[in-house]
Amino acid sequence: MTINPKFNKRLLPDAEDLIVRAQVSTSDGKAFVPLSFTRERIDYLTAVSEGVSGIVLKNGAKIPVNMPYEALEAKVYFADILNEPVLDLRALTGPYAAAAVLPALSAEFDAAAAPAVDGDKPPMVNKELTIAVFVRQAEQQNFQMFFVKDTNINWAGVDGEDGRNGKLTKLPLRSSVGPFGEKNIIIDISRPTFMEFYNKAKMQGLDELDLREWTRRRDPDGIKPPKGVKPPF
Repeated sequence: MTINPKFNKRLLPDAEDLIVRAQVSTSDGKAFVPLSFTRERIDYLTAVSEGVSGIVLKNGAKIPVNMPYEALEAKVYFADILNEPVLDLRALTGPYAAAAVLPALSAEFDAAAAPAVDGDKPPMVNKELTIAVFVRQAEQQNFQMFFVKDTNINWAGVDGEDGRNGKLTKLPLRSSVGPFGEKNIIIDISRPTFMEFYNKAKMQGLDELDLREWTRRRDPDGIKPPKGVKPPF
């Protein structure tokens, strides 16, 4: 029986019907699994290095192939779908081309390229912040570590002064008292410096601000330990 060539042409599968088989890495990168996709899902092919090329899908997935670029192009775009409807690349992908890294193209060409994201942009949040400091007892050289939440500070009453230890900041508490029973805790750090650290921590959306190293007691006399005795730190 002879089939009319025009009728035969209508029976041929469309170009999108080429099935491609390949191996891709699992999410944890510990293994490779086979998968199949149609040619219609391919965004573009690219050369990677001598003898190695790559397939980039429209969703951005990249599949290195241990095959020269021109050979891959011929097998994908000039395939004889009637006789070879499946392009099996499993023996040329996955662990066989794992070391290959596909080049990153400009967003103008790569439709799957993700838009640039500014990873350093601070979050727009106003979270409660816990501040760790060393509080100094008024008119004394006694220091105690103290944790205070910024919501417990009466910011309208925050004040800075020059003390015997240098510049200090007074933080009035809305409720509770400091480690020495005071309503206004004293920390040995200048008010502008403290506010700079606090503002940056709030802009970055931090949960904690550690100022203990900045507010701990210093040794103004530079006293040296007895001979043969090392400092504990």
